[in-house]
Amino acid sequence: MPDWHDRGTGMAPEPSPPDYVPKAHLFPQTLDDLMQRAGPYDRAAKAHVEWTGVSVWLMKTDCSAQLEAAGLPFAVADLSVLLVKEAEEHDAGWPRLSGPSAIPALYGYSPDSQCEARRSAAQVRSMWEAQGGPYVRPSDCKFAFQYLAACIRKGVIPPIPAFGDVGPSSTEKPARPHILNMYKENT
Repeated sequence: MPDWHDRGTGMAPEPSPPDYVPKAHLFPQTLDDLMQRAGPYDRAAKAHVEWTGVSVWLMKTDCSAQLEAAGLPFAVADLSVLLVKEAEEHDAGWPRLSGPSAIPALYGYSPDSQCEARRSAAQVRSMWEAQGGPYVRPSDCKFAFQYLAACIRKGVIPPIPAFGDVGPSSTEKPARPHILNMYKENT
């Protein structure tokens, strides 16, 4: 076996493994992690990511046989999912970078049409869930997290409290004294 440190071989030495391996990802990798980091926007983030997954599943898979068996034309299913996605995101408080929150298009239809759109979207969503809820990927969670961060930077939503932003604990229930404090009092 050749000596890798021999100057005549032209082979580079193997790099050593990094000393520090982070214990947590910088960006959320799962929907649960995203919801924990999203603070008061957890329901909105969940609605956004899940309905985006339903939309992508509807567009990328050949689910026409399933839709046909349910009596749903593809155009109806697609439009229903888009209308309900926008309405549920709005109802959950998903912020908009493009300006003030507009009234979702679904609310412009008659109550019967709204019910039919929600029923059709719920059927499509149940088919999506039966397939295991595909297209809820780490990249989707990362995008939603970065979108919320952009909304905070732009001033659309207030900052979400992080560990460093939390104020001191109240004095109503003081912490138990530390054992080393006994030595300070006795000296």
